[in-house]
Amino acid sequence: MKFKKNLSIKKLTLIIFSIMYSFFFLITTLNLYSYSKYEFNKTEKLIKNYNTSLSQQITEKINNISNVSKYPLLVPEIDRLHSILSANKPYNIDEYNYLTYLCEMILIQNDSINGAYLYDLKGRGVFSSKNSSNDKLKNPTTEKWFLDALTSSETTTLISNINTNNLFQITSSNDEHSIAIVRKIIDINTKKFNGLLLVTLPIEEIENLLKKDLPFNNQVTTIFDSTGTPILNTDNINNNLLNSEINYSQIPKLKYIHTDKDYIVSYNIIPTTNWSLVTSIPKSDAFHIDNLYIISFMINIIFCLILFIVLFVLFIKRIFNPIKSLIENMKGNVENNLNYKFNYKRNDEIGILVKSYNEMKNRINSLITINYKNKLEQKELDLRQLQNQINPHFIYNTLESIHMMAEINDDLETSTMAEYFGSIIRYSMNRKINTVLLKEEISIIENYIYLQKMRFDQLFTIENLIDPEVLDCEIIKMIIQPLIENSIYHGLSECNGNGKIIIQGQHINNNLLLTISDNGIGIEDDTLKDLNDYINDKNNKFKGIALRNINKRLKLNYGEEYGLEIFSVVGKGTSMTLTLPFISLT
Repeated sequence: MKFKKNLSIKKLTLIIFSIMYSFFFLITTLNLYSYSKYEFNKTEKLIKNYNTSLSQQITEKINNISNVSKYPLLVPEIDRLHSILSANKPYNIDEYNYLTYLCEMILIQNDSINGAYLYDLKGRGVFSSKNSSNDKLKNPTTEKWFLDALTSSETTTLISNINTNNLFQITSSNDEHSIAIVRKIIDINTKKFNGLLLVTLPIEEIENLLKKDLPFNNQVTTIFDSTGTPILNTDNINNNLLNSEINYSQIPKLKYIHTDKDYIVSYNIIPTTNWSLVTSIPKSDAFHIDNLYIISFMINIIFCLILFIVLFVLFIKRIFNPIKSLIENMKGNVENNLNYKFNYKRNDEIGILVKSYNEMKNRINSLITINYKNKLEQKELDLRQLQNQINPHFIYNTLESIHMMAEINDDLETSTMAEYFGSIIRYSMNRKINTVLLKEEISIIENYIYLQKMRFDQLFTIENLIDPEVLDCEIIKMIIQPLIENSIYHGLSECNGNGKIIIQGQHINNNLLLTISDNGIGIEDDTLKDLNDYINDKNNKFKGIALRNINKRLKLNYGEEYGLEIFSVVGKGTSMTLTLPFISLT
């Protein structure tokens, strides 16, 4: 804490600027990180959605072929088909033509199909294909695809890779690879299957789907069969490593792998198949932040750094250096500084401070001179006062002697007057006490009123309406007596009788209001205004000092909002109101 108090404003400003810039840098960096995280998540979502969409397209393509393969089972002559396939003899020309007709009808129902083949269980078959120069089928009873279809518990079997060598006895050098669906032809009456229908789809049909509308550069899409063997690959990549990195029990999922470079891999099982679709993208191609955003980030960082530096240099030049010079001037020799004017030519806040500083020095210099003269005059007055001073005890003792002599002579009124006057003198001349309780002040006022009644021969009456709640409030001593005296001499002295003075005291809004009212001659409006201005030092039209003194004492002790105010109506009377803070000592 002491370190913070002793820290200079210059260093504190530098620390604040550094903290502000660090905070701005942190916020901007977090913003960049949030943006990159948003782009990162968006890219991952895009890759997943791409894989899902592609899988659905492949599934739809295969389902369409599978639906076409149902055609032979839906023809009206289905019994004839079962009869031909279940006969244990070679096909005659009509049977051959009928089976060929069925194959051709399958071809024309879907443009993607490039071949349809019908076989009985002995391997005898007919076919219809597009763009094929072969015309002699191979007996497939020893082929793996044929045996797998016969032993499969499913009605249809998906063959991931089949070529002309698997179907024809003689093939051309241009071996054509296809994907095939094998459907069992089952007699629903006997629940036995009599043959197989093989429908082939060019692998290019699937390949076109894989290469269509790739969202990323250098993206590689691969289809694996259930054994992990690649069926189709859009580019050269280490498929064995790629496949070994994937745990298919956790699909669908994204995975990051490291080979010659970092890849992000998305994989999932293609629905209705046992194939896996794997999309691999170099991480550098998948994730990148907009260069414009990076440039904007750098510009903001550099601009704010320059801005803080410029502001700090400006603070040094316009604030810190002038303040430093002013402090050095203040630390100089006091006597010399009072006569030296600090020069600063600008009219800014520092200029106002320097101007006030110079004026303060001039004022102090003047006050020193005035104080020196006052001290000389005070010494002279003290000497005169010592010469003319009468001991207050002499007054008390004299009054006490008058009191005793009056009692000896049975003059009770004179004795009482001497006693009351003595108590007033002692009360007023006790300089050790400046504030008293209101009830103490009232007690002295009662003595004063008694003396005045004796003098003016019952010219007036006094009515005390002070609320008992305020009697224990603290007030300044001797502020009520001058007001009562003023009412008697200026308000009631010219009346023929029936004069009345009312003393009121109330607690209002945390203030103590004391009011002295009389039913005297009152004051003219112009005179009343001048009188209120006079007691507030706004003119010097009156000679009396008591009211002005009371007002000053109240303001000096309690503040400018407190004081004395006079109200009057000609011919009706006058009210003088004292406003003090409510300070109760009970």
